[in-house]
Amino acid sequence: MKVTVKKSTAKDTNENSCESAVDLREQIRRRAYELYERRGREDGHEVEDWLQAEAELAGKRNKPLAGEAVKKNRNPPVTSAGKTKAKQVRKVEIIGAE
Repeated sequence: MKVTVKKSTAKDTNENSCESAVDLREQIRRRAYELYERRGREDGHEVEDWLQAEAELAGKRNKPLAGEAVKKNRNPPVTSAGKTKAKQVRKVEIIGAE
């Protein structure tokens, strides 16, 4: 019997998280450098620029895209473990039964 193994075309999750971390760090670095240049290339504010860049990028990542509808779930999620809702029973008045 011949067994063949298909190679996955998807990247490993760990590789993806490393790439996104490197990408985020690069974005922060670029933004911090922009802040440095805006200040007139004044030294001594590296940490302040880095933290401001991090905060700005974190804010952008957490905001919904412009025009993207934000869903509001009015009902909390069902958390029962396999239980079903009881059916609502109507009160019925029997006429003529004595």
